[in-house]
Amino acid sequence: MSHVEEESGSFVRSYLLTGGRTRSDAGDIAIEAMVAVSPDSSAPRDIDLARIYDLCAEPNSIAEISAKCSLPLGVARVLVADLWGAGTLEILETTRSDDIAIVRRLLDGIQKR
Repeated sequence: MSHVEEESGSFVRSYLLTGGRTRSDAGDIAIEAMVAVSPDSSAPRDIDLARIYDLCAEPNSIAEISAKCSLPLGVARVLVADLWGAGTLEILETTRSDDIAIVRRLLDGIQKR
């Protein structure tokens, strides 16, 4: 498979995962927000959503989920928000600061993994 085909396939897959959406109907969640499985929830049937659910047995940020699932950040953000809206995931904490340095440190940490 050529590099162009790989990129195209990845783009199509991302489009299909979100149904072409760039935002969730449930709302926007900050990329540094820590999310975890909601008590008494069960894993979704969809394999990609189930993978996110499994990762969230331990709290993870949306940025971490993106990196661990090899999903574009925007796609991970939409899927996590969908799971949150369905009551499957809960938001544990969100940084209230507008300090871009926090986001840079988070992304630097992910890239070093």
